[in-house]
Amino acid sequence: MALALLLPASAAAAPPASCPGDAIKPTRAITGEFGTEIEGSYVMVPFDVPAGTTQVRVKYCFDQPESPTNAQLRHTLDLGLYEPRERTGVPWGLSEFRGWGGSSHPDVTLTAEGFSSEADRRKHVPGKTTRGFRPGPIEPGQWAAELGVAAVASQDEGDSDGKVGWRVEVELRSDPAFADEPYKPAPYDTRPARSEPGWYAGDMHVHAEHSALGDALMSEVFGFAFGAPPDGAGLDFITLTDYVSGAQWDEIGRHQASYPGKLIMRSSETITYRGHTNAHATTSNVDYRTGPIYARAPNGALTLFTAARTPQHIFDRVHATGGFTQVNHPTIFPSEVPAFAGFCRGCPWDYSDSETDWRKVDAYEVHTGPAGLGQPAGNEPGPNPFTPAAIEEFDRLRREGYRITGVAVSDSHNAGRTPGGVTQSPIGEGTTVVYADELSEEGIQRGVKAGHAYAKLFGHESPDVRLTGRSGDQTAMMGDRLGGETASFEAQVIGGVATALPRTLVVLRDGTPFLTVPVVPVGSTFSFSFDSIGPGDYRIQVMRGSAIDALSNPITLGPRAVPQPPPGAPPGQGPGAGPPSGGGGGEGSGSDPRRPAGPTAMRLYPKPVRVRAGRSVRFRFKVLTADATRARVAGALVRFGGRKARTDENGVAHITVRHRRTGRKRASVSKPGLGKAVAKLRVLRAKSRR
Repeated sequence: MALALLLPASAAAAPPASCPGDAIKPTRAITGEFGTEIEGSYVMVPFDVPAGTTQVRVKYCFDQPESPTNAQLRHTLDLGLYEPRERTGVPWGLSEFRGWGGSSHPDVTLTAEGFSSEADRRKHVPGKTTRGFRPGPIEPGQWAAELGVAAVASQDEGDSDGKVGWRVEVELRSDPAFADEPYKPAPYDTRPARSEPGWYAGDMHVHAEHSALGDALMSEVFGFAFGAPPDGAGLDFITLTDYVSGAQWDEIGRHQASYPGKLIMRSSETITYRGHTNAHATTSNVDYRTGPIYARAPNGALTLFTAARTPQHIFDRVHATGGFTQVNHPTIFPSEVPAFAGFCRGCPWDYSDSETDWRKVDAYEVHTGPAGLGQPAGNEPGPNPFTPAAIEEFDRLRREGYRITGVAVSDSHNAGRTPGGVTQSPIGEGTTVVYADELSEEGIQRGVKAGHAYAKLFGHESPDVRLTGRSGDQTAMMGDRLGGETASFEAQVIGGVATALPRTLVVLRDGTPFLTVPVVPVGSTFSFSFDSIGPGDYRIQVMRGSAIDALSNPITLGPRAVPQPPPGAPPGQGPGAGPPSGGGGGEGSGSDPRRPAGPTAMRLYPKPVRVRAGRSVRFRFKVLTADATRARVAGALVRFGGRKARTDENGVAHITVRHRRTGRKRASVSKPGLGKAVAKLRVLRAKSRR
């Protein structure tokens, strides 16, 4: 049952009289206020768009607390945009999603055309789509501006009434010039960048121009990521994890040929108000809204469409569309510290274990951003204070049987620049090195899910590491499992820049150190052998003074614990014990025991569904997933009337057919991993002419 909530007006929370920035001539202005009781929710603010509209422009703004108790306390509202729904009475979903800019995009334009020039990317350009949003036709009907209620300062925190007043300005234009050059996505080259197996260095959390407004251009990001040190990161691959919308996916193809032998993986960062997660190697949007979703009526009443959800639907969606999941900066700026809650809201992972269901998580950031805190000249940096906490949580999850792979990333927004000081790092700090059977999206995915990876927190300055285990005729690399009761291990520390303090190698079992040896000499290959002291996870960690320099993923000796599913969840297989590695497998041996995600059914929606015989008709086919997200399916193959076409980024394909015979006709759609669907249409008898 839908619930309605009428929020009374308040004299103190007066909405802004106008929004600052580039001039706008609003077709409509909508104002309102939100209290602390709906913090963490999403409110859909509807507005009508008539036929013939070629540009939708939305500006928004909101007030701030009058006397905040600390400098970090602010009201924060985020902006997303949705086009008309297939039917009323249901929430706007992924099939209507046109983009999200967080609170960094106060002025957004949508048209059928592409993006503005690089020089103009920070301002409104008539007729051009704002970065971070999806170009496409402007469909007539009821659109919605989504206001994400990220933070509302209470009266105790210095706001006079504990409410945020807001204003949304909508400008509609029908200039034909805004639709005469429709956006053309650049095809993505899916061929492997390199076909041979090997260790490939990458950064699995990188932002560019389709994240926060003004972030580094793609050209700058790729140039630094793949450039040789010290002027570049010297990487083999990156995952381009711009925020939520996936607008970057159709732009990567314009750059691939400039970087032969390098891989730019398609990805996105899903932002929720209780944690962030990456959706790697998929070009299907996921619904970031884990909080309640409301629709706002003209009188300010809020109708609850969807109650709060766990992030499990995000993980399920990523796996169902062929991708893999990653939990980002899980222990950074912990929310229990009041100043941090305002500084980086939603950054730490605040979902409980039962809400998360760690069986659905493939990768976990054990390190994010700067490897250490700056010290006086000549001294080594101290440790990043959030990294040891993340590693401790990683070890705990591994002890409980979750086959999660630890990764190190930069979360860079500015390529090689760090304008934010100590809280930012260049691309490659940190780096994750993956053993993959080929340098491709699928190859990296297989390597990460198998645990064949290690982390270099200082990037190219850190040493490389190797860890090999043997038990009887079994050989294992990091990420694998040995089935015996005892094992011997060999660790290697390779290269690394000279440091002011000597490096040490730490050997850990189930997260607890039991051996520490100095690494000598520096810059060469250092080898160290040791024996097991019982069953468990064995990994190595290299220290650089008090800072962590590099670490491996574990080799498991003996059976793994089998974690119990969270309350209410289906048992599934979970990570399980996993099969032991085969004898003599060496690098690339071992396997991932997780079952593959099952296919998700699709639905095919044709328009029109009835036509007259003898007429040439241009049919519009929209393809959505059949689950509650109703997400658009790009790249699906639609067949009808002896013709075929693939759906675009909006899940739409067009086929023109002339049917001369009456009766029911059948259209079909298929896509690997998502199954097939059919729809029926009717061809009626042609009208007789008098």
